[in-house]
Amino acid sequence: MVGSGSDSIVLMMSEDADGPAGAAGRDAQFTVNVDGKQIGGLQTVTASHAAGQKQAFEFRGNYGVGTHTVTVTFANNSMTQGDKAAFNDGGDRNLYVDSVTYDGTAVKTTTTPIYTSPLFPPNGPLDPGNAVFTVTDKTAVPAGAPSTPTTTPATVNVGSGTDTLVLKMSEDPYQGDAQFTVKVDGKQVGGTLTTTAVSWQGQTQEFDLHGNWGTGAHQVTVTYLNDASGQKDAAGNTYDAQDRNLYVNAMSYDGKAVAGTPWELFSNGSKTFSVAATTTTTSTSSAMEQPAGAQASASQGAPTITQTLASGQVTTVDASKAGTTQANGDTFSLTGSGVGKAVLGAGTETLRFAGMSNLTLTGGTGKATIVADQGTHTFTMGKGALDVTGGIGADTYVVKPGAGALTVEDFSRAQGDMLAIDHRLKSGAVIGSDGHGGTAITFRAAGPSTGMIDLKNVAALPSDAIRWV
Repeated sequence: MVGSGSDSIVLMMSEDADGPAGAAGRDAQFTVNVDGKQIGGLQTVTASHAAGQKQAFEFRGNYGVGTHTVTVTFANNSMTQGDKAAFNDGGDRNLYVDSVTYDGTAVKTTTTPIYTSPLFPPNGPLDPGNAVFTVTDKTAVPAGAPSTPTTTPATVNVGSGTDTLVLKMSEDPYQGDAQFTVKVDGKQVGGTLTTTAVSWQGQTQEFDLHGNWGTGAHQVTVTYLNDASGQKDAAGNTYDAQDRNLYVNAMSYDGKAVAGTPWELFSNGSKTFSVAATTTTTSTSSAMEQPAGAQASASQGAPTITQTLASGQVTTVDASKAGTTQANGDTFSLTGSGVGKAVLGAGTETLRFAGMSNLTLTGGTGKATIVADQGTHTFTMGKGALDVTGGIGADTYVVKPGAGALTVEDFSRAQGDMLAIDHRLKSGAVIGSDGHGGTAITFRAAGPSTGMIDLKNVAALPSDAIRWV
């Protein structure tokens, strides 16, 4: 049991170990946070998913009446930053949340797999590497009960003034913590700042910078100062587990979200973010807590999801608030207004995403037509067929061995669109014409049969359009 208090979160967990279960460094690890605050430290699973085993983990605290967001982050997927013992052997480690119970009430009774650990642009498609569950607390916290302790690093306040710039930062520590500076319109705010929030554990640390900058447009520059790395492979590439990095997970100015996050700084250097002019100044010392990777909606209207089945049946989902909706085999998990995940089922359907700012969609075994009007989205191919119109914004299309067919109607490298293709498919990839003025990518002799990618509006694929991951 982790922690103490009147409320109880019970997770039944299992894993695919990277090597013998129970051997040092081979088992899956995870963290839990509630409403953006981590509870306890790293947890290790030894129950074998393949053998049908399950392992109980209980997290206690005083969370209070209302809805809460419980986030489970997979910390050490094979060959990632959190894989500290077996990062160079090419294994495959996975994590499974088999059920979730809150204060004795079942929240989720079916298994939720987590196959990836956190990954952020520009080094890959946005993938928070977590599973998010919404729970409801109906019991008041006992009088005099303490607040729930958290292992998330405390907020840092810098400067004074009527305006507040909020940065949500994290790091991959290696032989020390990541340090950075912040400039607003070319002038540094405070001194050298240090974050101790560990990105691969799903942590984020808030930095509240105060000043009198006004309602006009501004340029915010974050500079990473102390990159460090260790062991390298035969090709001279640093292993992720021995590489210090800095992450800008989210940013807001006087309560208004700033575009361009999350963003990883993987070497010493700077990243500049543009703050739009505001009409009023509202002082605030804190931005809304969201899981790492989430962004605020840029839509002027309420975000909605419209599902139309082949039979003509229409289902509309309110995407302006957190919650999980299951509709005709699809699951829509919203963590905030216009932010969330969609996991598709086996049907033939059309899905329209209006006003979504950040969507992570995983295809199913059926045939789905996807139309989005805006936002920064990640579309992962399932075993079925996806036909996607991504709309305005930089989208990432993820392709893994055994995936079905993908058609992209409006791929634009100039807009920031990217193909993230599993490196195991590289040797069998063939790029050519689709016969209709677009580009086709097919895969040969690369493990499980993988379908074709058709970029219908791309006559010549730019050399930097594919990232092999």
